[in-house]
Amino acid sequence: MADWEFSSDRLMIRPLRVEEARDWHRVRAAAPFDPLDRPVEESIALITAMQTRAAPDSDGWQQFALLRAGRYVGDLGVRFSPPWNATCELGFAIDPALRGQGLASEATGAMVARLFASGRRRVVAVTDSRNRPAQRVLERNWFRLEGRFVESWRDGDAWFDELSYARLARD
Repeated sequence: MADWEFSSDRLMIRPLRVEEARDWHRVRAAAPFDPLDRPVEESIALITAMQTRAAPDSDGWQQFALLRAGRYVGDLGVRFSPPWNATCELGFAIDPALRGQGLASEATGAMVARLFASGRRRVVAVTDSRNRPAQRVLERNWFRLEGRFVESWRDGDAWFDELSYARLARD
């Protein structure tokens, strides 16, 4: 676990703990284009299950807490692929009261650097085409737009496009 505990200028980043699952659920439920719609008990169970993984970077999703002065401010979700693939998918969410302060950009940059230092060669992210703040976070961190998935995301009764971004270690 210690290999995946690191800091940026203002944040401590580490694997999410079960006792933070309620905060994670609250922040993710407030996400503007992909809010959680499951009960908090399912979120707690999901985070509890992550604690049984062989390592934080083993195949599958791992949630990382973002802490500022010891306070939970958001998370990064990383879907690790098998080592031979050397690719990860990234997502992020910041407490609504703290958005607009550059925390998502800072955390994303720190995580991408850690992923590349650990041998990953490609990091991808997919965002709702309406989510311009998330797109700006990715663009600030040198991700390039690679594609548009037309009407691939359902939100209520409407279908929306998703945008695919990626960054290579050599970028």
